[in-house]
This record gives sequence, C-alpha cells and structure tokens, in this order.
Amino acid sequence: MNQKYLDDFYSFLRFPSISTDECYAEQLNRCAEWLVQKLRNIGLDAEAVRTGNHPIVWGRTAHDAKKRTVLIYGHYDVQPPDPLEMWNSSPFEPVLKNGYVFARGATDNKGQILAHILGVEETMQSNHELPVNLHFVIEGEEEIGSPSLLKFLEQNRERLRSVVVVVSDSEMESAWLSGQRDKNGDSKLCDRQANISFGAQPRP
Repeated sequence: MNQKYLDDFYSFLRFPSISTDECYAEQLNRCAEWLVQKLRNIGLDAEAVRTGNHPIVWGRTAHDAKKRTVLIYGHYDVQPPDPLEMWNSSPFEPVLKNGYVFARGATDNKGQILAHILGVEETMQSNHELPVNLHFVIEGEEEIGSPSLLKFLEQNRERLRSVVVVVSDSEMESAWLSGQRDKNGDSKLCDRQANISFGAQPRP
C-alpha cells in the first residue's frame, strides 16, 4: 500500500465535513480548500466555488479542442456519525484494520473520489498530460440534496460539456446530465453517464 496515498486518505477523512449541521460549516470550507490544494498539486487548475451553502470544488485541465472531455463527479460531505456508541473507534480518526480503512466517509464518498484523483495524479506523473480534457466537480452538499449543484452546472454548461460523466457515488440519477437533449429540447451537459459504486464496509 502506497503510504503517501494512505496519508492523503487519512487527512481527507479527518475533516468532519458534516453538511447536515451548520455547526460544521467551517470544517466543510477547510475540507474544500484541502481538495483544491490537492488538485493544484497534481497539476490541475482548481478553485472552491462559493454557493449559498457549502463550496463546490472545481478542478480542471487546460482545454484542448482536439481532445474529448470527461467530467468526474463526487462529494466531500458526509453524514453524521451518530450513534457514536456504535463505533469502536473515533469516526474521524481513520483506523486501518485487515486491509480496510474505517472512518466516516471512507466509502461515501471520500474514498471513491480520492481514488480518481490519485489515478489522475499517477497518469500525469507518467505521461505529463492526460489523453482527455478533465473536470472534477466535487460538491459539499450531496447529503442535503445537492441544492446548489444544478445552478452551478447550468451556469458553467458550455465549459463543462462532456462526452461522459463519471459518477463515483453509486447510481445517482442525473437525467439532466446524460443524453443529447431533454424533453424540452434543451441541450444537456454530456452524451453518456457512467456510475461507479463501491460496497460499504461495516463499522469497526
């Protein structure tokens, strides 16, 4: 196991980025900024886009008209860890046990989205570029119904237009992301959607 990647995972998981409780708003901001810096460190342009609630992290490569465009969606917010008495370890202090990392958010959705980021990092290190234009859209409001996501996508529709959207958070339905045109004739964001899900592990 790559210790650097594991350390990144631990750092990501230590943020109690609970979107359902406004008391954790500053922790969500810090988590978003951590992601922005991580994306910049691997060679992408990145920013935390402010919303009415919690920031959307937007990372991207420079656009090359000769390449197709891929968008990877994920989220960094998590559910509350209650009831705490059901945990055998602190939910925001990761524990490695039998090859699995246990912490709140490890499989929903921090592990999945970080796996994509690390895959991009390795590709950039090996090839110095990606074969596609790439966007990461990582929101902080999925656990409260994504109230800011649609507005963000609509405002940035042309820049985000992609041939495929990879949803790293189970089978999230997003009809407005896939296909050529919707029933009203409005152009949608991408041509295809791919869902990638990971099985959850029991609490330690």
